[in-house]
Amino acid sequence: MSLETTVVTADTFMTEVVEASAQVPVLVDFWAPWCGPCKQLMPTLDRLAAEYGGRFKLAKVNTDEQQELAQQLGIRSLPTVVLFKDRTSVDHFMGVVPEAQIRQLLDKHLPKSSDAPLERAQALKASGDFSGARTLIEGALVDDPENISYLTELAELKALDGDLEAASSELARLQGIEPNHTAVKRLAALLTFSDVIAAHPDVLSLRERVANNADDLALRHALAVHQLLGGDVEPALQTWLDIMRKHRSYKDDLARRSLLQAFEVIGDADPIVARTRKEMARLLF
Repeated sequence: MSLETTVVTADTFMTEVVEASAQVPVLVDFWAPWCGPCKQLMPTLDRLAAEYGGRFKLAKVNTDEQQELAQQLGIRSLPTVVLFKDRTSVDHFMGVVPEAQIRQLLDKHLPKSSDAPLERAQALKASGDFSGARTLIEGALVDDPENISYLTELAELKALDGDLEAASSELARLQGIEPNHTAVKRLAALLTFSDVIAAHPDVLSLRERVANNADDLALRHALAVHQLLGGDVEPALQTWLDIMRKHRSYKDDLARRSLLQAFEVIGDADPIVARTRKEMARLLF
């Protein structure tokens, strides 16, 4: 196994694949020890991971040991190889395919040199340096002014700096250009939730208020938003499912709408989205 390869389990899938793919694309090889074609494909994937020198991360899932994860992700034949990028699956292939075909898939999705500013900006954003991230993105837009990924990132940074009006204006413009772009839909969800954060900025006080008044749906909703954006995803989703179950009419089905927006933020690649969708379906039908 190459140094670039990570063994992934159900417990680590979210961090090692979904979240990691926000920084660098992750190629996931679903295999099993008894699968001859899997063993035939592995050396090719290992070699490509080494050759591409960190442009993507190779992860492997032993489906014999991780049957539930494979089932949640809809893996029905082996080998199946799925490429994750920006927290969602973007491409895949099944079986043993020519190396040239794998290279074509990788080159289609892997970051080009022009994408480097976005990666650096996201790293700065994660560290809390919004100003530095914004400077990088604004510089990149000089050379590539219509790059949707840059534009949505800049709008998000404006929101994080408190300029929600400018971010919302940019979102409206981008929705008129590419309304179905993953980054645009994610930005729309984030801005919707940002309004809630602005109304309830003190999460510690909010937790205390919810603990003292568990029947206040507005406070529970606000806390769920804080949890979602803070990475504590499951409690947030469970809160909205509970509100759906018991208070379906609350604010024109706010809980259901919040769940759908949460899925845009999380990304469909995360198994928790599929599980939550099933729970929603049971409540709806």
